[in-house]
Amino acid sequence: MRRITTTILTIAALAAGCASGGQQPQQPDTLSYDTTAQGKQYSVMVQPLDTTDGYSYTISVNGRKFIHQTIIPVVEGFHHFATAEDALNTGKVVVSKMISTSDLPSLTTEDLIKLGILTQDGNIKDKK
Repeated sequence: MRRITTTILTIAALAAGCASGGQQPQQPDTLSYDTTAQGKQYSVMVQPLDTTDGYSYTISVNGRKFIHQTIIPVVEGFHHFATAEDALNTGKVVVSKMISTSDLPSLTTEDLIKLGILTQDGNIKDKK
C-alpha cells in the first residue's frame, strides 16, 4: 500500500522551507522554520512526542494547520523521527514541494536518503 498522503504532505513542507531561506531557534526540542513564497507564509514547527522519544512536525500555511506528521512517511510501519533536526529537515522538504507544485506534495525514499534518515538500502538509520 502507498502512504502517499503522508509522504506528499511531508515533502511539501520541506521543499518550501528550503526554497526561500528561513529561521531556526536554538532550542532543539522546539525547532521551527518560517518562509514566505508566492504570497503565502509557510511554517514548520517540531514537537517532541508525548508517548515516545521521537518527534513530529506540523506545517501551517498562512497560520492554518495544513499537515501534522507524527511518523516517518514512505517507511513501512510506525517509525517516529529520532531527532528534532530530522523532523524539521523533512518538514522543510515538504514545504519546498508545496511551493513548487499545485498538487499535494509527496516524499520519496530518495528524499529521506538525502536527508540522512534512511540508509541507501531504505532502512532507518540508527541515531541513538
